[in-house]
Amino acid sequence: MQKVDKEKIWQEVYEKLQKSEAVFVVNYQGIKVESMNELRRSLKNAQGEIKVVKNTLARIALDKAGIPYDDELMRGQNAFAFSYLDAVQIAKLLADAGKKLPQLEVKGGWLNRNPLKPEEIKRLAQLPSREQLIAQVVGGMKAPITGLVGVLQGLLRNLVGVLQAIEEKKNAQKED
Repeated sequence: MQKVDKEKIWQEVYEKLQKSEAVFVVNYQGIKVESMNELRRSLKNAQGEIKVVKNTLARIALDKAGIPYDDELMRGQNAFAFSYLDAVQIAKLLADAGKKLPQLEVKGGWLNRNPLKPEEIKRLAQLPSREQLIAQVVGGMKAPITGLVGVLQGLLRNLVGVLQAIEEKKNAQKED
């Protein structure tokens, strides 16, 4: 590989590191091309991507980005899964892929440039997705408003009932 090509690759990885919310390092050794392409498509649909990078070029990009890494993480055949929007969703996709493809090993990664161990990534994959969290927040905000509306409707019904009773009483007094 030409020096110019190597420079382009690490610069591309550097740019992806800069715009990523999270990055996961996976060992992909032994995975068939079709399975890897399927994983690529699912990550792309979730605002992410996976890129196979030589470890030496990945080290250069990580050093330039100022992201700390463990040398053990940079051994073997590695691919970098980048998450641009929802780190939980990408972690879930990798965990699901790991169930189907036992060869796929999530070795570690970074969330907002902070190192993650494999067990932390597994816990991250168990969290609700961004959309689920938004729905829970909206639902939590809706409940008190719905309760307030119910109370106000009850007060209005009572007020209408009292006004009708007063009107009936006045009509009854007029008739007497």
